[in-house]
Amino acid sequence: MEKALTKNWGLKLMALVFSVLLWTIVMNMEDPIDERTFSGIQVTVTHPEIVTNPGNTYQILDDSKTVTVTVKAKRSILNKIKTDDIKATADMKNLDVRTRSLIPIDVSIPSYSGRYEATANPNNLRVSIELGKSETFPITATSSGTPRDGYQVGELKPNPEKIKISGPESVIDSIDKVVALVDVSGQSKDEEKEAELILYDNNGKIIDSTQIENNLGDEGLKVKISMLQTKSIPVEFDTSMIGTASGYHFSGITIQPESIQIVGTEEQLATVDSIEIPAEELAESDLDQTTEKTVDIASYLPYWAKTDQDSAGGVPIVVKIQVEKFGTKTVEFPYNSIALLNAPKDYQVTYGEQGNLEIVVRGSKEDLDSFTLEKGSVSINLNDCKSEGTYNVPIQVTLPDGIELEDTINVQITLTKSDGGENGQ
Repeated sequence: MEKALTKNWGLKLMALVFSVLLWTIVMNMEDPIDERTFSGIQVTVTHPEIVTNPGNTYQILDDSKTVTVTVKAKRSILNKIKTDDIKATADMKNLDVRTRSLIPIDVSIPSYSGRYEATANPNNLRVSIELGKSETFPITATSSGTPRDGYQVGELKPNPEKIKISGPESVIDSIDKVVALVDVSGQSKDEEKEAELILYDNNGKIIDSTQIENNLGDEGLKVKISMLQTKSIPVEFDTSMIGTASGYHFSGITIQPESIQIVGTEEQLATVDSIEIPAEELAESDLDQTTEKTVDIASYLPYWAKTDQDSAGGVPIVVKIQVEKFGTKTVEFPYNSIALLNAPKDYQVTYGEQGNLEIVVRGSKEDLDSFTLEKGSVSINLNDCKSEGTYNVPIQVTLPDGIELEDTINVQITLTKSDGGENGQ
């Protein structure tokens, strides 16, 4: 038995080696070595106190805070590795003493220790080391988004109102403004909300704040929002001091705009139903024609009220004082409602004036009181307008019995070739 075991031991050893070699070849064929690249791996700096304890600070340069890692391992291992498994670290202990800007990046995959090779690109973290600095800045609150309809942002108050910021001297010196940005989308009530801290330089550009520290602590930055409501308030004029010339009478006023939006608290707005303008603002005498006046009503608003029209020019209201002869009536008719008769094909009609045409008619008081102009009752005949150009054409008005035009009315029109082949106004 012993002789059988020791007989031809050299051949047996060779067979064993061959078997191991064959097994290795087969395994490598089934599970070969391969490479795979993983992007966006965040680099973690360890032992930063080596730089920061003496009072210095550092910034990571050239976007080297993330790297691409190439991993070489068996395919079965590579198929299991995920981006989150890969750790990239730059130990400040290994800072290049000559450049004081390069730190080698070490890559590790703890879950697969000893079963891979890995390299980072770039393979060094580039840093800038400089003196540290701390400074206190006031915080300005601002908002983004659109409040709920009928509401406006009133006061924004940051909490805290100041902030202490520490970091590289060059970064701290570049700070021009510190802003607390709060979202007021859909806001309709007073509230204190979380805000985003944004730093701006002298050029209005946002400063990267990843390498600086502040004293906001766990409570963070907040903004107290005070909301205001809006209300549409009619404007009413006293017309008692409007006087006309002999043979004329005052027939009314039109104002534009007829109401204004004012802003205030709910309690303030509840006290205002209209804006009353005294008679002195429209005081006139011997008027014999319709007259326009612009009245600044800013001084008649409640002291607390704000409006969308507030400006250096105040809050202007345009008032048209309508004056008519006795036995006449002035009716306004929109230019764009005038009917076009015999309009040439493929031409566009535009008027020399916009808005409303004033048509003065005469008749008995009884007929005038009930008189109105219906759609289609005012027209112009373009039978003599055949080519591009400007024309003065008479207005034709269809009137009921007992009503006549006070004067002939001409309007200026311009004919231009139309691209779409349709007549317009």
